[in-house]
Amino acid sequence: MDLHKLRGFHAVVRHGTFTEAAKRLGLSQPSVSLQVKALEKELHVRLLERDTKRVTPTREGEVLYGLSTRLFETEGEIEALFLDKSLLEPSRLTLATNQSVAAHILPPRLEVFTGRFPKVEINIHNLRTADILASVRDGSTDVGIALIDPGVPWLKSRKVLPYEMVLVTPRGHPLSKRRKVTLSDIARQPFISYTKDTETRRLIDQPFEKVRPKISIRMALGSTDLIILYVSLGYGISIIHNLNIDEANRVNLHVRPLKQYYEPEYIHLIYRDEESLSAAARAFLDLF
Repeated sequence: MDLHKLRGFHAVVRHGTFTEAAKRLGLSQPSVSLQVKALEKELHVRLLERDTKRVTPTREGEVLYGLSTRLFETEGEIEALFLDKSLLEPSRLTLATNQSVAAHILPPRLEVFTGRFPKVEINIHNLRTADILASVRDGSTDVGIALIDPGVPWLKSRKVLPYEMVLVTPRGHPLSKRRKVTLSDIARQPFISYTKDTETRRLIDQPFEKVRPKISIRMALGSTDLIILYVSLGYGISIIHNLNIDEANRVNLHVRPLKQYYEPEYIHLIYRDEESLSAAARAFLDLF
């Protein structure tokens, strides 16, 4: 049984709602919901009764909650006895990811991590996907965090957080007022995209391969935050992942989901073998 799924279920029962459980675990609410659904599917049983206000365990859920409580209490005792001692001396955790994850996904998790392990030095490398995979494979990185499933047999991967592709336009842009926007409509506008030879650029380009007219690239940038800035300044429109979208930049942007053209994607944790990881790296994995 995957303890990450069990931990999500345990937190929901303990705190009463998916929202509060997600907050305590440092995850998104959809991520915790996916963990519980996956656990129910694995065990072939319904574990929770859901209503609009509070979540309550079924009879089977109550039994599993009691067992999981004992399990996590034992886990805490083991950590107190061994894990903390192993981290009394300074050690290092090396992560490789992109700027979006480093800026928008990692901070709340690293706040929890550094509270537990203040002596661990954290190194974060901003790399392209191919370089993330290479660094994990050669051992220079403990954990990689990528926006795709690497799909390579020599690395382990686990999808953890969902994201989607969205169309962003400046506030007041003609496309922002339409009820429906087609790929041809998008292609006719000055477009800001990611630089070539990146996984995100390839993902964005796929639906446009048979569209006429061809998309008109005005600017190509290597950062989602930079794309958001230049769209808000009126240089063009763009398609980006929604990881960087927050209330602050929504003031100058109109954001439209593009679920009809792009399947939901997931952030993936990538590592060589969990048993070979340091205590610090294993503790980091548990934050997702």
